[in-house]
Amino acid sequence: MSKQNPRRRSPRAIGPAVLGAVCAGGAIAWVLGAVLSLLPAPPETGASAAGVLDPVSEATEEEPEAPTGRLQVQLSVEERAYIQSVTCTGDASEDPGVCADLALVQAETADGEGIGLFDEVPEGAVCEEDHEYGAGRARITGEWDGQEVDTEVSRTDSCEEVRWQRLRPLTDAVAAEPVP
Repeated sequence: MSKQNPRRRSPRAIGPAVLGAVCAGGAIAWVLGAVLSLLPAPPETGASAAGVLDPVSEATEEEPEAPTGRLQVQLSVEERAYIQSVTCTGDASEDPGVCADLALVQAETADGEGIGLFDEVPEGAVCEEDHEYGAGRARITGEWDGQEVDTEVSRTDSCEEVRWQRLRPLTDAVAAEPVP
């Protein structure tokens, strides 16, 4: 005897096949989404790009005012000694680059903790004295933005190293000058 309907399947066999197909389709969609999320977004151009970013603030960063002053720097680093005068007239186009660099540092320190460009280490400051940060000692005298300057800076402890880094545009410029 032969079977009457050889193509007929039981209803139990269809359920697992449909469930397997749905799971496979979901896995493929997930992998495709993951791969597409890793691709970089194309850059926007034209009018649509201008409307994408919302400004956080309307403030624009301005160049600090050009400083005025005349400083004499006596610098000793390792076995070399330098003496250099730096004059800043307040005309950014005429002044050496160190004047602009010092103006940037001065603007940053004015916005920070109230420590000025040439200020000494405050009394009571906690400084690490077990570590020397390098060779170097500088004495800076003169006038800067109408204030008398007479200070010494070294690299003997962490507080003095902070001062050294603050004045680094000046000390680096002096040490970079060719020896006559």
